[in-house]
Amino acid sequence: MIDAYSPLNHQWWLQDESELYKTVYSYVKVLDQSQVYRQDDNFRHMRLYGNVESFSLRNFNFFRAEQSYSTQNRVTLNVIQSMVDTVVSKITKNKPRPTFLTEGGDWSLQRKAKKLTQFVDGQFVATDFYQLAALAFQDSCIFGSGAVKIFKDGLDLKAERVFIDEIIVDDAESLYGQPRQMHQRKWIHKDILKEMFPDKVVQIDMAGSNEFSTYGSNMYDRKTNMMLVLESWHLPSGKTGKDGKHTICIPSCCLFTEPYEKSYFPFVFWRWNLRPLGFFGQGLAEQLSGIQLEINKILRTIQVSMHLVSVPKIFVEASSKIVSSHLNNKVGGIIKYVGQPPTPGQLGSIPPELFAHLDRLYSRAFEIAGVSQLSAAAAKPAGLSSGKALREYNDLESERFMAVAQRYEKTFLDATKIFIDLAKDIQAEGGDYSVKVKGNKFLETIKWSQVALDEDMYLMQCFPTSALSNTPTGRLQDIQELLQVGFISKEDGMKLLDFPDLQRFYNFNNAGIEDIERAIELIIDDGNYQTPEPYQNLSLGITKFQQAYLYYRANNAPEERLELLRRWIEDAAALLQKAQQAAQPPAPEMPPAPPQPGISDAIEAQATIPEAPIPQ
Repeated sequence: MIDAYSPLNHQWWLQDESELYKTVYSYVKVLDQSQVYRQDDNFRHMRLYGNVESFSLRNFNFFRAEQSYSTQNRVTLNVIQSMVDTVVSKITKNKPRPTFLTEGGDWSLQRKAKKLTQFVDGQFVATDFYQLAALAFQDSCIFGSGAVKIFKDGLDLKAERVFIDEIIVDDAESLYGQPRQMHQRKWIHKDILKEMFPDKVVQIDMAGSNEFSTYGSNMYDRKTNMMLVLESWHLPSGKTGKDGKHTICIPSCCLFTEPYEKSYFPFVFWRWNLRPLGFFGQGLAEQLSGIQLEINKILRTIQVSMHLVSVPKIFVEASSKIVSSHLNNKVGGIIKYVGQPPTPGQLGSIPPELFAHLDRLYSRAFEIAGVSQLSAAAAKPAGLSSGKALREYNDLESERFMAVAQRYEKTFLDATKIFIDLAKDIQAEGGDYSVKVKGNKFLETIKWSQVALDEDMYLMQCFPTSALSNTPTGRLQDIQELLQVGFISKEDGMKLLDFPDLQRFYNFNNAGIEDIERAIELIIDDGNYQTPEPYQNLSLGITKFQQAYLYYRANNAPEERLELLRRWIEDAAALLQKAQQAAQPPAPEMPPAPPQPGISDAIEAQATIPEAPIPQ
């Protein structure tokens, strides 16, 4: 028997390439056989959630249950699926956005941090990371853990959802949740492998498809030409460690191997609940499995009882002479009898305690999951109509998921670190990775060289894409409160509403403020001066430009950019003054003033005045 913990198998990363694939396959095979319990748990939770019948989690044993098949084991009131779908909708409705903050940085550093935030936004869109995160979080609710793999494909970055049963770690190494090695087993078509590794075509054709006894028969693999590929990572022992290894193997050879210098595995993991020990988490399906099985048992009991006592019966005395064929459902039928007439009988009723216990179990399942039945039914409580009341109600319910939501947001920070690190690798290889970012009106391409920052220059935090309510009622209430206290203007409030069905209306009404903000952005980012026009909202523009000038001056923006802001304010004020003067009516004409006497007239008048007599 192979000893999984012998030095030969335990240190596969130290083997030569000619022996590495044999060592790692032997080691992972023993791990796979010793961890059958985890495969059984994943298999059971998948069946509980999805109402499926299958023999295992493998692709050749999976099929959809027929309605008439295995009626006794089929779930008819699936509480687990209702709980999982509800919490997935509540948690994943917000799209966390990693934001880069600089402390005490100058204007250029803050500008790079802003661009870096946009770079990550574009990367999430390019890889559909939000959709992959929702799928992985759903996996964590069902299986306890979910994963998304982030990797470099040439000069491009990609992400894909990974079924958690593909991940293998050593239970002994991962006792505290931090394994030093990780393996991923994945079924890949041979033609794809030949395209990826053209120099290994002969070895790929010679390799057997199935190397794990727990994976079933080889018959299916031969027909579909699928092969189980094993990709393994071993982290270096320290910053200067040389024992890091990354390899891709098939049963006949090692397809790829390289030193691995990263301090992380290329995966982002989601967990519904953390276990005290071990790497994998606890899922919501596991927490509710006991109640779900009890509900299934009670429903089966009720079903059998109803079949026994709910079918109408007719009592016929043995000595009575009655033709049984006369007992039918014919309207107005005649029953002939001699002796005691037939009478319908009541066999009893189903005990009400069964239904009461069923309701208790159903309610208790919602309590364990922390979900209200109204949320599962997509209904709001009666009497709650205002946005403020709905916000308070949602906050109370969301407190139950606070720890889950924080772990969900942290995974986006972990993914961002991997994306940034891989972008650095592409630049080190001579490339310059770029992404397209969707702006308000256009697409912008941001290169990594434009946003490259050292890790000690910024602080990364995660925020929701919008701090306002998601419902129209709640969003309107939020903005009304901000308007009432004077925190925002009417124009800013109109812009924040952003209701899709009123988008055309908002586009026209927000055109003024968006035009001003666009002019500020062009000046600050590109030094492109936009001359103010009389048709712009100059009063609003002067206010916004003054705010921008004070903000960027405090953040040490270049003097030439500040001068352009001051120039725009002065030009807009001159246009505004000119428009005001043109709008004023002309002053009315005054009648001509009477002629004023000149100096000569004054002298002549002085001469005509008689001298007063001198008193004696």
